[in-house]
Amino acid sequence: MRRKDSDKERHILITAMRLFSSKSYNRTSMQEIADICGISKGSLYVYFKSKEDLLLNILQYYFQYIEDQIMLIEEDTSLSTTEKFMKEIEIKLGHYIENQEFYRLQEQELSGLSDQNIYHYLHQQNIAQVRWFEQYLIKIYGNQIKPYGADGAFLFIGMIKQYMELIVLKQFPLPIKKVVRFLMTQIDFMIKGLLDNDVEPLMNENLWSLYLEEANEEKVHPFELIKLMKNQLKTQSILEVQKDEAVQSLTIMEQELMNMKPRTAILKGMLHNLEPIDSLKETRVKLADSLQMN
Repeated sequence: MRRKDSDKERHILITAMRLFSSKSYNRTSMQEIADICGISKGSLYVYFKSKEDLLLNILQYYFQYIEDQIMLIEEDTSLSTTEKFMKEIEIKLGHYIENQEFYRLQEQELSGLSDQNIYHYLHQQNIAQVRWFEQYLIKIYGNQIKPYGADGAFLFIGMIKQYMELIVLKQFPLPIKKVVRFLMTQIDFMIKGLLDNDVEPLMNENLWSLYLEEANEEKVHPFELIKLMKNQLKTQSILEVQKDEAVQSLTIMEQELMNMKPRTAILKGMLHNLEPIDSLKETRVKLADSLQMN
């Protein structure tokens, strides 16, 4: 009986996913899903308490399916780190080709959902994807390329998307294995070129941490606080010279935080320049806390 229930739940997930993809999530009703699955609407609600709960379970089911396949590769001790990386990319791309309905579902405008866990889950998956590339590149090339890990991840993902568009939308006969080998060669050239020429990374530590930051209301990145203070200054009734000096100080802080190793003395000095403006005190204290300068 338990096996039958598991099979029925999987059938519902796949059926609903295909309906959401073809008709759109908003235009598909639970009654329609129940009818096509050959069950009553009441029985459908036994498995999933709402349409949003069903959507979240679809996302979790398909992402977990990829993760399970990836773990099999990770546990294969006969493969080198580079071989694992390439095989796992092949799995991800193969899944993308075989499950176009699932990826079309993610591309829809899923607005107005009351369950914020859905937005949060998709956000986490997007970040996890970039982090996976970044961490694997560091494993392959060593800690020397850590400053370029994020840029390398974005470059790799960008190239993959372009070739997948040719394979899926244009039906170009490009074998996945050949594409992965080619992209790996290009990344190899790029990483070595960055190291040989000592190029400054675009995604420095502060920008990378801003990108990775989860939707945590208690924690706000310094760049966000600086932007907030600049906006606050636009409406402040203070002397123009004082306002200009405050904006300059905030701009200098932004520029300093773009450096790989921001200078503490500069940041402290700019924070000190903002102290005379009482209306900025609350945000300034948050900024100092975010920079660990309290």
